[in-house]
Amino acid sequence: MDNVLDVFTALKSERTGEFQTKHNLSIKAGKGLDATIMKLMKDTWTTDRPDELLNNNGLFFSIWMDAACAEKAIVRYNLHARKLRAIKGEAFAAREFARSFRAQGKDELSGWPNWSYPKGPITLFEGHFAYDAATLRSDTAAMMDRFAALTPFLDQLLAQS
Repeated sequence: MDNVLDVFTALKSERTGEFQTKHNLSIKAGKGLDATIMKLMKDTWTTDRPDELLNNNGLFFSIWMDAACAEKAIVRYNLHARKLRAIKGEAFAAREFARSFRAQGKDELSGWPNWSYPKGPITLFEGHFAYDAATLRSDTAAMMDRFAALTPFLDQLLAQS
């Protein structure tokens, strides 16, 4: 999985300026929770320090590969909404936010590979794409671009909540 970390780190280095300028998104890459992880999020979507890979709270998109993924030759991704009350206030209704996202987000997720809605409000959606060392870089870049295009929708939902 070292090649996965190399790809995630290279994409972080190459695209941080563009993603910060165009989308106000931070990119993180590293190892944690027995996985190689890339995360994209807005600094305003968390109270965590910007250099922390693992989040205690916030809205964040993750792409990762662990041993189970490697066995299946897939790379997983998901969007978490974890403890959003830390950024939105105690009155924030996480379950209602998840319901709104899922009710309004189906069109936004059209074309995403192998996605689904899991149970519960913490993971808003999840999915996977095939792992191919030859295309990992372009496949991951495409997922980053998909998420960047989703951020205005997420900002709108957060503002309405």
